Amino acid sequence: MTRRITTTLRAAAVLGAFSLLAAGCSAGGDGGGATGAAGDAVPLTYMADDGSCASGPADGIDFATADALVKTFEEPATEILATEPLKEPVDPNTKAVYLNNGTPIAALFQAGLQTASEAAGIQFVNVDTGTDAQSINSALNSVVEMNPDIVFDQSVDARFFQDQLAQLEQQGAAIVYGGQLNADEFGLRDSLGGAGSIEVNSKVLANAAVSLTCGTATEFVMYSIPEIPASEIQNEAVPAALKELCPQCNIRTVDISIADPSPADKIVSDLQAHPETQFFISLADQYQIGLADKAQLAGLTNAYGVGQSSLPQNIQQIADGTEVAGYVVDFNMFMWLQVDEGLRAMQGMEVPYLDGDWESAARAVSHIVTIRNADQYLTPAGYVALPGFEDQFTTLWGK
Repeated sequence: MTRRITTTLRAAAVLGAFSLLAAGCSAGGDGGGATGAAGDAVPLTYMADDGSCASGPADGIDFATADALVKTFEEPATEILATEPLKEPVDPNTKAVYLNNGTPIAALFQAGLQTASEAAGIQFVNVDTGTDAQSINSALNSVVEMNPDIVFDQSVDARFFQDQLAQLEQQGAAIVYGGQLNADEFGLRDSLGGAGSIEVNSKVLANAAVSLTCGTATEFVMYSIPEIPASEIQNEAVPAALKELCPQCNIRTVDISIADPSPADKIVSDLQAHPETQFFISLADQYQIGLADKAQLAGLTNAYGVGQSSLPQNIQQIADGTEVAGYVVDFNMFMWLQVDEGLRAMQGMEVPYLDGDWESAARAVSHIVTIRNADQYLTPAGYVALPGFEDQFTTLWGK
């Protein structure tokens, strides 16, 4: 689908909104419609490619706050989150163990952690834990015997190795528990990708939905992922953040399995069944791959949304004008920050994002991509938060 077709569909959506208003029906079906401060009807408006809004916001929708936050996530990064050099030289005998449960995402994490560990000059050991309780227990027993200095755990829930966790802590290991939601239950640090990060990501998605609809939409849907634990937090956090900006807004939650062979078709079917929906939030931006063509074939004029964890294909779609926006994350930067956390924890130093400033942490690894900036991120690796960030880390590590 070309950029021109996308613009035509956007115009059709606005005309559709005008028709509803003329008929005395709101998008929400309550007969009221969104209104401005003067009580005049405000038509549904999607943000233009240049970032402008033809109309809006509607009365009671805090577009200004939403748009201001989104703009901070559109700004390119200029430096890494960590700025203070390590207090001591890195000991080349430092042993770092990674708990790898064998999933595709765990393999992605391994690649980033191993590269960063090697750049830091420490020993990196990959331990295959499997995913069942017995294999995890056996693997963690071997980890305890290694007496590691750092344990990277981005994929194995600590509830499966509580006894070994206590032993590792007694040995003085720095536990970097990233991407996990229950750090508090085990007295661990809430790290990147944990509960604090998820709350911020949810806020960003809700604010983006209000910003990208110019504060005129009131009917939303969130496509959630039942298999991912983070969704349990986001299923509550996204609607809560949306309500802060728009008390009159409605948001449905629809589960789409991460293993579904055609999530775009599920989105099309849902939007056909709910024509009142004006914008969606997807917890997996990959669901939007190919959506524009399917929506056009189905005659939809409301298939607009923002997705999380965009893939290179999503960024290409955004640049082409066939996808509205994505909330991307640089997993490589994520892993380098995890290695930095481990090194700092070993030396008793503060970790930049562990003071509760999760918004700054999110900006260090994540970004809102729209047609205005997508061309900057059309790389084979997809989104890169800060080109050349590796050199900044190694300088802080004394390498």
